[in-house]
Amino acid sequence: MAKKPDEIAKALGVSITTVRLVLGGKAEKYRISKATQARIREYVEEHGVKFDLTARSLKLKRTNTFGLIIPRLANPFFAKLSEELEHRCRETGYQLIISCSNSDEETEKELANGLVQRNVDGLFVVSSTSGSQQHLGNTITKPMVFLDRDYGNTDAPVITSSNFEGAKDLTAAIATAAGNEPVYFLIGGSNQPTIIERARGYLDVMPENAGEDWTLRSARNRTQDGEQMMQTLWDKLGSAPQNLMASSLPVLEGALAVLRERLGHIPAQLRLATFDDDKMLSFLPNEIWSIKQQEPEWAEAALQAMTQTMSSEQPHSKTIATRLIHRPKDQ
Repeated sequence: MAKKPDEIAKALGVSITTVRLVLGGKAEKYRISKATQARIREYVEEHGVKFDLTARSLKLKRTNTFGLIIPRLANPFFAKLSEELEHRCRETGYQLIISCSNSDEETEKELANGLVQRNVDGLFVVSSTSGSQQHLGNTITKPMVFLDRDYGNTDAPVITSSNFEGAKDLTAAIATAAGNEPVYFLIGGSNQPTIIERARGYLDVMPENAGEDWTLRSARNRTQDGEQMMQTLWDKLGSAPQNLMASSLPVLEGALAVLRERLGHIPAQLRLATFDDDKMLSFLPNEIWSIKQQEPEWAEAALQAMTQTMSSEQPHSKTIATRLIHRPKDQ
């Protein structure tokens, strides 16, 4: 069983200060004999050492933990981003505590306050609303980095994707294949800045009437919102569309669920385009374009911004470029 520093000191007949200096790499500075150093290290090698992390945290006034608040782990992008950020934090000696707000402003505030009370060293937050982002920016004194959504009301660094340019690339790709046929766009979370930029990119490529005739919108960005929008589109067309674009994978999942329920299958001739990417898309027979968000780059940029904030350097917001992926139709 690992021993605490005071137990090591008692067993070897030395002071606890001597043990701590040796374990902390300061033995030479304080002229602790080579023999004493060797005895302590041999004992630790045999028994191990256990530190009181709570006492250590109180002394250093830090806990080597960060908090991350996201809307939900069911969203594949947030799940991948959480995994990448947790890995990067762990590599640098930090533990990441992950919480889900379910896109509720009050829940987000409660989670942030709870993490602060646990004395995390900093917070990463995907804000559910503009008001929540502004509130946290004005009231939380811990270092903060906002992710994914820039409402333009905070001085804290924000890490986002190039959603406008990515949307243009995605829209142009499916529109070229569609020719003169409509490309219907299911837009979930339509009031979020991320989704607003995606809708703007779509409209920049499509004809003027597309905004009224070819788009359906929902305030939320969940699977059930995709289902509702697809049901509305089916009622409008009386059949499945030939070209369909979704603002996220959850929205696409909901739309495909409706088509499968109504038809018994996913029509192979249906062209699909979606934001975010997942290997599961390869299991569909359709021609599919998707926008890949570079989660490892996100995590690296977020942690760098947090480190800069903690060291009182000028933190930098960053926009991460997206990548267009094309999966041809099964032959």
